[in-house]
Amino acid sequence: MAMISITPWHNQDELIEVRGWLYAEGEYETRRKACSQIRAWKLRGGLPHAVESTWYITDAILTDSDQIKSISALAKRSCYSVAICRFVTGMLDSQQDGTYKRSMYDVAKELDLPASFVELRHEAIHGELPSLIASRQAAERALRWLWDHYWRHLDEDSLNEPNPPDANEIKDILQAHVAECRNVLNASKNREEKIPWQQFASTAARLMEICKARQRALAEVVKALVVGAMLIPTNTGAQSTPEGVCMIWDQLLEQLAGQQRQFLRLLTNEMTAQLVAPHHGQSTNDAVREGVSMWLEHIYTSSFWQLAAKRSGLEDTAMISTCLQNPNQWTLRLASSIAQRSRHEQIRQLFGPLVAEALGDVHVGTRVAEERIDAARIRSARDLDGWQKLHRGWTSKGIRNT
Repeated sequence: MAMISITPWHNQDELIEVRGWLYAEGEYETRRKACSQIRAWKLRGGLPHAVESTWYITDAILTDSDQIKSISALAKRSCYSVAICRFVTGMLDSQQDGTYKRSMYDVAKELDLPASFVELRHEAIHGELPSLIASRQAAERALRWLWDHYWRHLDEDSLNEPNPPDANEIKDILQAHVAECRNVLNASKNREEKIPWQQFASTAARLMEICKARQRALAEVVKALVVGAMLIPTNTGAQSTPEGVCMIWDQLLEQLAGQQRQFLRLLTNEMTAQLVAPHHGQSTNDAVREGVSMWLEHIYTSSFWQLAAKRSGLEDTAMISTCLQNPNQWTLRLASSIAQRSRHEQIRQLFGPLVAEALGDVHVGTRVAEERIDAARIRSARDLDGWQKLHRGWTSKGIRNT
């Protein structure tokens, strides 16, 4: 007799469609639609833990997006922690046979679940909530794990990627771009001569072709640029100065950001993660952080990136807050630069004193109170949105509408 399997979705095609919505990076409304559909499935019962975990984690990521304003960093960290704790606990408890309680680390090893997830769960439950940067990174890694261990196996014949993102292929394209740009600059007698735009367009087109054909390829591009230190100058010469590096990469990165809206946010998130990672005193790490700090300052403060940063939803206040909550010599220098060079007077006034206080306490490593940072962010957002302040409080009508 054939086995009957009762599922909350009507058929396999519906599940596959929702999977595509969940992993539509940068598409807020599409991913929100996926969460709504899974919520309906939950009411029917029989929802697999992998689907439920993907829903919770995706919902936490959407809560942390620019579509939702004036939510505190603590609230975002709480959302991430709940989602990741439920993901880890559900996965590991399902493997307990009931005879005796096994170590979570042993069960995680059997499931090929990185021990870092168990450690983060322990920290969230028994210690401090993980930082926003750590939470974001864990959420992205959890989605990748769920893809590799559940979603991609729904239909082995048609859905298991025949051509997963090839890190070496992406690295080769980027290295060829650097070599070609350097050849152009070295052959030029005029230092002011620019690299032809066709070079950037050609490289961007090759990368976008890979990204459109393969899942998670955009993340591999970002990884090659930041973790692979492609953006970081490693030798001497005119092309290794900040100006020379920007000449090689600026237009390419801008084209990628124009074609993939989420690219710039993924790039800056990966850069920020590198910047706030524990420092082990290695000169190589120092060079990477120095280069990453230079790039973040360039993206957040230069006129070249002003439009792309706005289109991608990058906020000065969010980056300054992250830097203040993860103080080291690079993050505080970056926060100071952004606060001083911000185009908004409110940001300079509200965050200037906080940055100055943190700079004075950098060797102690004391974090500026999170409540004060949140208060400054909310107040600056309120001011920048154009609300008038009267002696009796805020009006119900914006300045632009008066």
